[in-house]
Parts: sequence; structure tokens; C-alpha cells
Amino acid sequence: MRQPREIVSRTVRLPQVSGLTLDNARLMLRNTGIEAGAVRLRYAEAYRPEDEVIEQRPPAGSLVPVDDPVELIVSRRSLLHHLPQVYQKSDRNGGHFLREFLWVFDHIFGDLQRRLDRLHTYFDPLESPQEFLSWLAGWVALAIDQDWPEAKQRKLIRQAIDMYGLRGTVRGLKLFLSIFTGIEPKITENEWPYDGFRVGVTVIGVDSIILSPVDLAHSFVVEMTDFGDLEDAMILKLHEIILMEKPAHTAYCLLFPKSEELANPDGYVIGFTPLGVEEARMARGPVSTPDEDSDDTE
Repeated sequence: MRQPREIVSRTVRLPQVSGLTLDNARLMLRNTGIEAGAVRLRYAEAYRPEDEVIEQRPPAGSLVPVDDPVELIVSRRSLLHHLPQVYQKSDRNGGHFLREFLWVFDHIFGDLQRRLDRLHTYFDPLESPQEFLSWLAGWVALAIDQDWPEAKQRKLIRQAIDMYGLRGTVRGLKLFLSIFTGIEPKITENEWPYDGFRVGVTVIGVDSIILSPVDLAHSFVVEMTDFGDLEDAMILKLHEIILMEKPAHTAYCLLFPKSEELANPDGYVIGFTPLGVEEARMARGPVSTPDEDSDDTE
């Protein structure tokens, strides 16, 4: 009977993390392929900066499976130093039961204390953890989409207060769209790009658009210049931003650069070529006249 094949874990070569801070060491191990749950910590007192890795097991350069534990010896000041001096004395053999016992609480509350030490970074949009950005945006009453790029979320949160003073203005809408897209749009007030369907004027397939009544006094056009490739998701996000930032009583039209192929079609193209006698003749091709037929016969 054929024996099942044994599944072998993927192996990686451990990098040198001794001498790094604990956060940087965890980041380097995660980039190597070792998950955070496989990293075990053991605190020890040493004449080194706090939270610095003073030893790693296995040593750097070792090949280990990605699911095997990696132990990091981290420098840390014991909680024993917070007790009166009488409790800090070692026994006759140089051991200290109370110090070893207090390491248990260091391992339990070490990560919590480290977060509290970095609490001020949670309120900085440029340093706050990604999972905290939605909460931080809520504190400044900014509605952001989780699908937006992280760098743009941070920049919008940072400038949210400044944008509130410009909300509902052309300058404010330009600033918001510029931060999100990296391109400053062209905004024109009291204009509309289409005249609607008018008999004798409208060219079918080119500008044959049926519109509801538009008040030019409360309308504007947003033109995104040099926007590049367009995706449906990006267009929807731009509409959401404009609807969120524009005055409620206004109407808007969002325009993008026209493709050269659509702007200058060759020949008769359904939906783009105007219908008429001359265009129909061009679609059929050149038509010979009776004189030209007689010349060919001769």
C-alpha cells in the first residue's frame, strides 16, 4: 500500500536581529516569512537599551521551518526595581526568586505597556496604526472609504480640519480631489457641457443626450485632466467625493479626457459618425458617374 507523502514545511534562513529593537526585529522576521505567533520573547536584565534584542535562538543564518518557534532574548528592566530595597537583595547562592517571579507579569503586560508608551502616535495620522485610521477619521468627522489607499487616508485625515473651512467651495473641492488623485482638476462654475437633444442641431450618436432641466446658476463642471486609465471603481469614488463635498442644492458633471480614437473616428462608425447625405455617401464608397463609365468603356 502506498504511504502518504509527508508534508514538509517551508524553511527560511534566519536574519540577524540581535542589536535591533523588538519592533524592528519582529518586522524583519515577518518579512522573512516567520509569523508573529511563532516569535517567543524572554526578558532579561542587561546593560543595553530597553526592548533591544540581545540574543536570538536559533542563531542568525540557521535554516528553520516557518512554523518553528524563534526565541528572542530582550533587554528589560525588572519590576523588582519598583519595590523597596529590602526586597531587591539576592539570596546566598546569587539567585532571586522574587525577580524571576515578577518576569511573569512582564511577559503578560509587556506588549500592553509598550502600546501605552506609544500612545501618542495613535493620534498622529502619519504614525497611527492602519486599523486605527477609521476611528481617527471619525474623531474629525471625516467619512473615508476603507478601499482608499492608506497613504491617501492619512493625508486626508491630517488636512481634514483645514478642509472644513473650505467645504462647499471650489478651492475645497479642488484640494480634496487633488489629495485623492494627485491631479488638480479644472472646475468651471455656471456651465454645462451639453445642450441636450434639439431637432436640427443635435448630431445623433455624438451629442444626442436627453437631460432634465439644469439651472446654470447652480451647476458646475469638474474636468479631470491627464487622468490616464480609468476604472469603474475609481470613477465611483470620485462621484462619492464630489457628492460629499459639494453644496447640496447644486448639480455637477464629471468629465474625463476624450480618447483620440473616439474623438476622430475613421469612416462610418455607429454611434459616432453623424447621419446625413454626405456621410452616407462616404459609407457606401465612391460612386462612379455616367461620364466616368463611358471613359472606361472607350
